[in-house]
Amino acid sequence: MTTALRNFHRLMLLTVASGVLVACTSGSEGTHFPQLHDVDIGEPGLGDGNTFSARITNPADTTLLVVLDLRATPGMWFRPNWQRQYGFELTGSESRSIEAPYSFRRMSPEAELRVRLGPGRSTGEGFSIDTITYERRFSVGEGNPAAIDVEGSFDLVVEGPLEIYAWKGSLAAQRAEEIAAQRLRAIEEIGTLLDVSPPNRIRLVFYPDSASKTDQTGHIGAGWASGTTIVEIYNEELQLDPFHELSHVLTYELGDPPAVLDEGFATYVSERLGADALEYMGSSGLTVDEATCRAFEAGTAHSIERLVALEEIGSVESRAEVAYPQAASLVKFLLERYGLESFRQVFRLAAEAEGTAGERTRAALGQVLGVGLDELEAEWKAQIAPACADL
Repeated sequence: MTTALRNFHRLMLLTVASGVLVACTSGSEGTHFPQLHDVDIGEPGLGDGNTFSARITNPADTTLLVVLDLRATPGMWFRPNWQRQYGFELTGSESRSIEAPYSFRRMSPEAELRVRLGPGRSTGEGFSIDTITYERRFSVGEGNPAAIDVEGSFDLVVEGPLEIYAWKGSLAAQRAEEIAAQRLRAIEEIGTLLDVSPPNRIRLVFYPDSASKTDQTGHIGAGWASGTTIVEIYNEELQLDPFHELSHVLTYELGDPPAVLDEGFATYVSERLGADALEYMGSSGLTVDEATCRAFEAGTAHSIERLVALEEIGSVESRAEVAYPQAASLVKFLLERYGLESFRQVFRLAAEAEGTAGERTRAALGQVLGVGLDELEAEWKAQIAPACADL
């Protein structure tokens, strides 16, 4: 064992003893719930050589299938999570020592191992916990020599809710202050439009190229967004739309908006803030109204019934090259025809409601605007007619 690993293991023991880790949530005091004792996560590192061990007890008089769920989360913006379930059949009042392997493919200083336990069942392809009676999250990344040195790879700029991680020496690092100012203006604009405050922290992470991003994160592609974190490649040749994903970060503060409103607003606001909103959606250089006109003329446009019913926009099945501009054009029409306050109400009602995307959108539009989809589509086409005539 290296000196660094010995020091880390000593730190882990001290952390467990001092109660710094997230406390377990356990229903194990119940007489029929499995109990977990003598938990030991070993010395977490990269690869498949990690072992979880503990003693489980079945306090009931009957045989019980106990399911253990281990989830290794690399933390920050690193991928992927690794999760596996194990089943142990215990006879009445049996107590048994168990071991189970777990893996970390990548690890950041925020890496965690989540442990869950409870009575469960076999699914045929694995196991499932019916009732979680034990849960604990072990912080395994801080001080771990296996963790990626984020501070060594990135410059960090903090402005308001923004945490900007820019690869050292990269173009994004040189422009970090400029990027911060641009995104803060966007947050203010989006927040004003929807009357929503941003989350306390939004992480923007910039890699200079695909190789560095894929090597650290495991992700292939120009970028992605998850929760309040946005990861992008940023160089002279490739700079993604700076507003689209940022819009999603704010709209999710309102709930779960249907795709037509969520993606439509994000695409619309990108155009409003000066980006080529359709650059990577098959209609570079066109406005959302112009692209929608072309789809109507070509007979490829979604009907409004189909558009509001889409559960997601972006897949091949949704015909993203049509759905993105159409949804944005519809959002633009709603804002301009019915006003900002009415649009806010529609958005919030649909985001907070339950049901399918179509049900939530139709109900919100009907309640706030008092119009049906057929009437709305006719008004929408009439409003974008000038853009169609100019093509």
